[in-house]
Amino acid sequence: MEVSIKQIDLGSRNILENLFSYYVYDMSELMGWGPNSEGLYTFNSETLDSYWKEASHVPYFIYVDKEIAGFALVRNYSIEPEIFDIEQYFVLRKFKGKGVGKKALLAVVANHPGKWQIRVLKENEAALKFWVSAVKNIVGSRYNVSLDIDVDLEMYFIRFEAVS
Repeated sequence: MEVSIKQIDLGSRNILENLFSYYVYDMSELMGWGPNSEGLYTFNSETLDSYWKEASHVPYFIYVDKEIAGFALVRNYSIEPEIFDIEQYFVLRKFKGKGVGKKALLAVVANHPGKWQIRVLKENEAALKFWVSAVKNIVGSRYNVSLDIDVDLEMYFIRFEAVS
């Protein structure tokens, strides 16, 4: 099983939007979101616009062999632009628990050496466990986890530095 990442071009944005609906569905349990009147989990597609307008925003598909397995949306954090931030990260359920997310994170971080942070909802204990394990895989014990405010929401922040 080969895990890789590839930057998403504008021509593949519709594929990302399709996957993003699954992400919204997965997050609905924590966020209290529900389907629209047609039974679909939707989002404002303008959410993704910055990934084709801002040089500091980079969207990636995650692949297992040649099959799309998810996505990673990386940006420079607006509050501290010198820090790379995982804005959204999603692995399809079919690939969860197989090391795909960890291997993909390793590839993403390798493309962007420097200071990093990953923000995790306080209520998302499974995600926190995953992210701590994935970061340990990259930097060992050289990371910090703390509760902090992200705009108006208290979240876990996992901070680390990745060198090239």
